[in-house]
Amino acid sequence: MAHPLSAAKTNQAESMIVLTTGHLPQEEVETVETLLARCEINGANAHREWFVISAGYAEEGSEYDPLAKVSSDVPVLNGLASEARKAGIRWLMFDADVSPTDGLPFYDW
Repeated sequence: MAHPLSAAKTNQAESMIVLTTGHLPQEEVETVETLLARCEINGANAHREWFVISAGYAEEGSEYDPLAKVSSDVPVLNGLASEARKAGIRWLMFDADVSPTDGLPFYDW
């Protein structure tokens, strides 16, 4: 069975999946903002409007996981990034204005 990310809006040119921020718990969104500000993870944000995170990549038997050092701080994001890497997606964009993706947990905060 396909992972729910396969149904998410995908920007092939950018190798990016676009999800709503509600697919992450509020605590993780706040942690992401802190990690981005400290340059501990790769990405960009516009304070609670949207943010883009590097999911890393898997190529030729090797895998780059940019969230490995902080995976325990952002377990839901880490799981989504892992599935994205497996699908060949390098970036995850979270936008508050995007509709939820069927099959993914939604956190109402």
